[in-house]
Amino acid sequence: MDIMQAIDTRISCRAYDGRTIEAEKLDQLEACIAECNAAGNVRMVLMRPENGGADLKLAKAMFAGQPSTYIAYIARTDEESRDRLGYYGEKVILFATQLGLGTCWVAGTYDRASAHVSLEPGEELHAVIPVGYPAPKTPLKQRTVRAALRRRDKKPTDVYAGYNVASAAVRAAIDAVIKGPSAVNGQPWVFIDTPGGIAATLPSVKSGIELLDLGIAKLHFELGATSAGVGGTWSWGIGGTFTRS
Repeated sequence: MDIMQAIDTRISCRAYDGRTIEAEKLDQLEACIAECNAAGNVRMVLMRPENGGADLKLAKAMFAGQPSTYIAYIARTDEESRDRLGYYGEKVILFATQLGLGTCWVAGTYDRASAHVSLEPGEELHAVIPVGYPAPKTPLKQRTVRAALRRRDKKPTDVYAGYNVASAAVRAAIDAVIKGPSAVNGQPWVFIDTPGGIAATLPSVKSGIELLDLGIAKLHFELGATSAGVGGTWSWGIGGTFTRS
């Protein structure tokens, strides 16, 4: 499975079965996390079964099953750090998808006291990511939640006003953005043309979770554009621009 197939395949998995994740896959996931931590100046911690990975208590109204592994997503609280955490955190999630594992961004629907993660001064636990094998059949409650959230998907022209006259690479980038996750599928980001290039911005920030969503969207835009032959990199923060390679 390549990275674009991972974008198409990934869903917010809210139903897990009891299968144990192979140690080899956990090692690969941990290596990916270490690489992203170094590149993004963030701190993601893989909580394996032997290290309390099964202690995380997810909201029963939203999830079924108990995964035995999760990832704690930690960063400082400034704008750039949360933007980076979204970007690099989504890289880890797409890699987990390539390994055949289910994941879900969880920022609020869990018991924080059950996440046994030590924080350094100035750090905050911004999200937890349950990791496991999806249940063979998703329960009706979780299917209903997913369907309700996906109905909120924006139209491409709502995400980027110039979509209909844009290049194939930009259209591919925006399509990839819309497929990405965001808190309650709120899709708070907008892409606009600026003298420096296409910029990713947030019309409003209420809880700060939108900054994680912004980083996720930047990664999806970059991957979509790259798949269409246009590579590039982002500058960080609200209004950061995409610079072509």
